[in-house]
Amino acid sequence: MATGAERTRSSDCAGDAGLDRPAPTQGVRSGQVVADAGRFLKELKRWEGEHPFMYVDTRGHVTTGIGHLLKTPNDALKLPWQHGTTGQPATQADIKAAFERVADAWTEHKHDHPEAKGMPLNRCVEVSDLVLPAGYSAKLATDRLNGEFLKGLRGVFPSFDSFPMPAQRALVDMAYNLGVARLEQKFPRLVAACRAPAPDFATAAAESHRSSSRESRNRATRDLFLEAARLREGVQVMPREIRS
Repeated sequence: MATGAERTRSSDCAGDAGLDRPAPTQGVRSGQVVADAGRFLKELKRWEGEHPFMYVDTRGHVTTGIGHLLKTPNDALKLPWQHGTTGQPATQADIKAAFERVADAWTEHKHDHPEAKGMPLNRCVEVSDLVLPAGYSAKLATDRLNGEFLKGLRGVFPSFDSFPMPAQRALVDMAYNLGVARLEQKFPRLVAACRAPAPDFATAAAESHRSSSRESRNRATRDLFLEAARLREGVQVMPREIRS
């Protein structure tokens, strides 16, 4: 159970979050090293944060955990909430009321601060004491990475598991932030560059900017693609040097 100090350790607004919609799944080629969620979770925590309570992200969506979007009260009802003050399980009525209080608080905050990107976390914990059990946020993100996002990325990029790790990290961050379907729809040149027979990660870097994300996050994603481009070029140069 999260303590009051843990739930209020920051008054900043929480990280970027977006629509979560998986793409169709395809198989992984034999002989490839299959990426797993553990490789990506730490970096996602860096950008999304990890908060066991309901908060409002930078796009104004009620969210929890590591950027886990709660579109409606029904999404919140699927999770095992408990009262942070007593540790007792929350009822369905408790959960629905908490969701509505957080949403209403955001409406008020947005009215008073029209330029706000999300709501301060300390305000979120003031309106609801519900929290997820200890460790559940990481488990939820891990399960969704393995069961949804990585499968979706392999559907869009059949060679995903052979990409340099920096490229995998960049694509996972974009997919988790946007949703796989939105990544494919809104970034066609990036997708085409990564799907090419000889993936062009330098072009992917140039096409990776998200208008909804912080510039620091965009720079980090761009730099990951550029690192992947350098690694891939190094692999290509090595055989030529050996032959010469």
